[in-house]
Amino acid sequence: MKVERITPQKFTEYFKLPEGRYDFLDIYAYQDIPLFLDPFGLSAMRDTWSKECENQIATYFQYLLDSINRGDKKTVAKLLNALHEVDEIALGYSANQPSGRGIGKVQAMEIQSAFESSEAAKSGDIKDIADCALLIPGISRDKISDITANILKKKLIEFTQTQCKNHNIPVSRVAVNNAFDFKEFNFISYYADLPVINGRAKILLPIHSVRRDPELSKDKYYRNFVLEFLRSEHEHAGDALATVMKNGSVTVRIGDLKDKYPLNVDFLYEFSKLHPNILSKYKEELRTSALKQGKAQLETKKRILSSTERKLILTSIKPGNDGAGNFHKIAFDNLIQIFGKRLSTPLREREINEGRKRIDIVFNNSDKNGFFHDLNTLHHIHCPKIFAECKNYGREIGNPEIDQLLGRFSPLRGKFGILLCRSIADKNAVIHRCKDVVHHQQGFIIVLTDQDIETLLVYRDQNNENQIDQFMSGKLDELIM
Repeated sequence: MKVERITPQKFTEYFKLPEGRYDFLDIYAYQDIPLFLDPFGLSAMRDTWSKECENQIATYFQYLLDSINRGDKKTVAKLLNALHEVDEIALGYSANQPSGRGIGKVQAMEIQSAFESSEAAKSGDIKDIADCALLIPGISRDKISDITANILKKKLIEFTQTQCKNHNIPVSRVAVNNAFDFKEFNFISYYADLPVINGRAKILLPIHSVRRDPELSKDKYYRNFVLEFLRSEHEHAGDALATVMKNGSVTVRIGDLKDKYPLNVDFLYEFSKLHPNILSKYKEELRTSALKQGKAQLETKKRILSSTERKLILTSIKPGNDGAGNFHKIAFDNLIQIFGKRLSTPLREREINEGRKRIDIVFNNSDKNGFFHDLNTLHHIHCPKIFAECKNYGREIGNPEIDQLLGRFSPLRGKFGILLCRSIADKNAVIHRCKDVVHHQQGFIIVLTDQDIETLLVYRDQNNENQIDQFMSGKLDELIM
């Protein structure tokens, strides 16, 4: 049987735009797409707008470094603490580097400490975002994507507004938070006209600016440029690291070089200071590579994560507050992937009770003949809406978490929900808590762990709708049998 992959609805489909090639990335309407915003992809565009973006990035870092050198910790903290993930651009976890994205408060403090103690920062040798990624600990490719989006948020909104005007995409007046203003040199909030999907504003990105796996990384710079330069130097010198082969040639083993010059930011800084031409060559390579990749390489319409890739992302997210946002996002995406057209109009963080409460995830029940249809017809469980709450706990869930989901139920919205958590140490205790809810006629709550989600994702990869139904029915049976 041919496996049918469920393709999420795209931005152009939602707004009923004609088929064709667009200058913007065709993001998913309801969920994130696993790609990076690449500053060197922007640079490769080489137009006036992208030049202005480059200048703004350089200005931001210069202001940051000046503040560090002045000892202005308050300004440094303000500049770094604001670097959260930009939800409006709809770029999420990375399929190739499933590390979880976004800069939390704890990491912002660590990055601030790294900047303030960095010799590269104190000396003013950090001149752009590539220097930041290579010479500051804790700054990786996924964080560069977030930092770039934060710094350029106003420019990206400007790009979005131009695209909406060009393609007659409807816009609404919405609040924009945390955008850096280069006149005030501060993060500000303001109102702007943006496209909105189910209450969520969307910011579009130039398609040339987005990559599955940007080239910018400490490891690639170290391996392909630094070590290759050092190998050539040692081969030419014929010193203790060099080995003479039988044919008379001289070679230096990469493993020996790594032992002598281990990868760390202090070494990269000292090397780059002594050999600035190598760093310049690497940056130019980044621009050339970004230009060569072009937009045809993305193939975003065909890019659907497999169950294996989703499992890697899940296992890479650590329990706790810092990983809560990323767990919420991948959980939302996984539910859409697993249940497909059974559940429609997916929404994250939906306000209810006139804004007094907020639901993590809510779907419309559109099932015609599967598990969610049977909830209504066979079990007489009123569920026009399907609710889900995500708990990225490193501890057991208890009555407060059950009660929170119960608070989402109502006679109009329905009385069925899914509680997603990382793992369960005492399964019987959790089932008894959920059974108490049933016995008190308050509703029905099914708990799904990471392991449960991984099982369901495998069934989805196999396009096995019956197994998905049977698995969910088994979870319901634990409550009613």
